[in-house]
Amino acid sequence: MSAPQDSLERSTTLCAGLNARSQLQKDTTDDVRRFTPVELLSDCPGYILFPGWSNTVFQSGPRVWSQGFQKLEATISQVGEGNGSQPYSAFGNHDALLGLLSPSGDLSIVVPAHESAPSTLQAITTDASPAISHIALTGTDRIAVTFRQAPNGRLCHVAEFTNLEKFLAWYRDPSDAESYPDKHHMLAGRPKQLLANMSSFLLLMEGGEVYSWGDARYQSLGRSVVGEGATAADMPGVVEALGGLRIAKLATCGWLSAALSEDSALYLWGAATRDGLS
Repeated sequence: MSAPQDSLERSTTLCAGLNARSQLQKDTTDDVRRFTPVELLSDCPGYILFPGWSNTVFQSGPRVWSQGFQKLEATISQVGEGNGSQPYSAFGNHDALLGLLSPSGDLSIVVPAHESAPSTLQAITTDASPAISHIALTGTDRIAVTFRQAPNGRLCHVAEFTNLEKFLAWYRDPSDAESYPDKHHMLAGRPKQLLANMSSFLLLMEGGEVYSWGDARYQSLGRSVVGEGATAADMPGVVEALGGLRIAKLATCGWLSAALSEDSALYLWGAATRDGLS
């Protein structure tokens, strides 16, 4: 088979699920009942940045765009440095993407467009902005961030805010006492991933440890929050059942979470499991 005329490589992502807003397949609103390829034409890797309820946001090379309810079109040059070879961290709510964090820590927020034009991204980082490395937003609008560390740093700082508006006020003016973080946690190690689901957070450290905190209903934390030796639900606590494993990657959505170990074993916990982590 001949190569495409523009000689660009194609990276393939598979999708399946609800498609009522054409968020997975553009030419139909029928649900996608089996895994179907989504081809991203680019000379750089393609990524799904934000799989929302009614829209999906992609990054492929320098381009960032969405399919579904939200219409978004931007380029990496609008949201930070680089050539798109690394994925950005995304956060949003039930309906739409709200912002992106670049690999170097530049923050951008979505700016709705007028009439039928697509939304864009506006960079808001200044020299006075706090240096953050990860960001996550729960379905209840609670937000958490980790701070960037020095290369030899071994203490992870996590700040929490009750909602996105308060976080943005702090980010724009961290000296304003009225917008200080609602909570501040300190953990040994260096953060690798920070994720949020419906109402709780997951934090993966470079050493493979997994912490969880937030709403403990439906076994969503994967750990004990009552009894001797337990850590309170509103504070990060180690997911004990994963102890001794080196976790490489986390995923979470709704009330269900998953952890993939370095030896390719998959562990699940939350609403879809009966007896905790399995």
